[in-house]
Amino acid sequence: MDGSLLLFVNKTQTSRVLSRSKAGERSAILSHVQNNRRKHEAEVSHRTKPWSKFITTLPTSDDSKGSEVDVVKVKFVAFVEESTPKKQREKKDNQKLQSLSTTLKPSYNSSDPFHCTIANMDAGTHAILHITFSQASRANFLAESFAPSYMLLHQLPTRHDAMFQLRLKRCVEDEKLMYSTLTYGSSLLGWMMGRFDSAKQPEYFLDKALRAVRNYLATPGYIVDDWLLLSMYALAVTEMWNGLPVMWERSPQRHAMVSMLGSHGFAACRMHLKALLQIVENAGGWEQFDPYILDSVVMADRYMAISHGKPLVIPITWDPGPLPFSIREELRITGESVLPLLGTSLLLEPLSEKLDSVVRDLVDYCRIASEAWAWSSIGPEAEGWLFRRLQAVSCRLLNLIHDEQISHFHLCICFATLTFISSSIATKGPQMSAQHAAGQLCLLLQEKRHSAEKMKMSKGLYFWLLFMGSVVAEPQVWFLEQLAEHCEEGEISESSLEARLERYLYLPSRQGTHMPLIVEYLNSASERTTMEII
Repeated sequence: MDGSLLLFVNKTQTSRVLSRSKAGERSAILSHVQNNRRKHEAEVSHRTKPWSKFITTLPTSDDSKGSEVDVVKVKFVAFVEESTPKKQREKKDNQKLQSLSTTLKPSYNSSDPFHCTIANMDAGTHAILHITFSQASRANFLAESFAPSYMLLHQLPTRHDAMFQLRLKRCVEDEKLMYSTLTYGSSLLGWMMGRFDSAKQPEYFLDKALRAVRNYLATPGYIVDDWLLLSMYALAVTEMWNGLPVMWERSPQRHAMVSMLGSHGFAACRMHLKALLQIVENAGGWEQFDPYILDSVVMADRYMAISHGKPLVIPITWDPGPLPFSIREELRITGESVLPLLGTSLLLEPLSEKLDSVVRDLVDYCRIASEAWAWSSIGPEAEGWLFRRLQAVSCRLLNLIHDEQISHFHLCICFATLTFISSSIATKGPQMSAQHAAGQLCLLLQEKRHSAEKMKMSKGLYFWLLFMGSVVAEPQVWFLEQLAEHCEEGEISESSLEARLERYLYLPSRQGTHMPLIVEYLNSASERTTMEII
């Protein structure tokens, strides 16, 4: 028999091959059971009661309460009822009010809390909300604060945990927030797992979220709060993902669709971010809202600017500046004994004033972060500074890249530095950003009119540029081939390479994880060259 005709297969503890349900099948079973239960409850609730003809429903709302409707039931005995036009109208009004009160105050709240949510809940949407607020999502903020990769697996608390809980609770009653969160979560599940746990694609939730946000903004006297901004942020991020085919490699069908859309997703993302920025400025600035909003928006803006090759939307008015003395004293930061050689040779290159300032701040940041994360945990103030300072350094580099006066020489250093920052963060978004930055670096170095000799670039700097391109997945091969040509004859070791790189931007705990594969390739290339000569 065709398996597609069966709803599901009953299983027991003694089953072997069929001992565990797949996620999709489990979702179908739960949906089937819940739908039948609710169908039965609905039939019972609409069944005519013997006393129904002796009960009516009257509204007791006043003008000040708007849409709130309280229901009062009044008993009476109907001996003889005259059918007049007036009474017929009253009967219709009562029926409408009773229907309205049921809509505004759903039943079964105590026995089935998810039955009263804005969106129809099933196993699929439960899974979407779960992954949206999972530890994997929260770990992004730790990773973007330069926390070591091993600490991301320890489920450490973050400064935004309370806001995560409030956002989840608010979804129950806020239509725009619920649908925008489901839009975000459905896309997140799609590109992370290569599948969609709900029968509904992200576009289903996206359409409802857009309508809800537009209706809210069209309401006179609407309130600007965290939930409105989070709804707009979720729309922006989802549209940005729709502009990145590389994010959908695990879902071939989705990958093909996103590839056909071109830059439409980026345009929609910029539109949402610009609208969000305008609302924030009109409301008095970022200080009026929870820090979680700004941190999320800044990350999205940075990813989009790197991937799309366009300027940032959000101005850098939020840079926390140098490390406050209170945090330095709390964490006993010295910044002297850690990574003493980092950036020393790069700072000797003829850098522009702005680029020199960015590189110095980045070197200081790496030293501070290395000392700070040596502790088992750090406070929210220190974590907040580490997060925003790294975002600010990255965004300053992006602003330099779009400076019309920047030279080709400095442009190469900017993209290599962006690759260094992004490749140091062990999460999906930064790794994608590293690929885009390295791709631009590859194009710049391949331009014949700007060869290393013509730019009068030092051998050490050029070697570092090639190495930074080699630590990403694409276009790794070209960089490795060039790197092999600039290596000395004889066996190459990790220590010899690190000695050439540590005076530029190189962290053994970050880029060093790629070193074994790079050394293996370089040694095999050297052997091939020797054999060809012989």
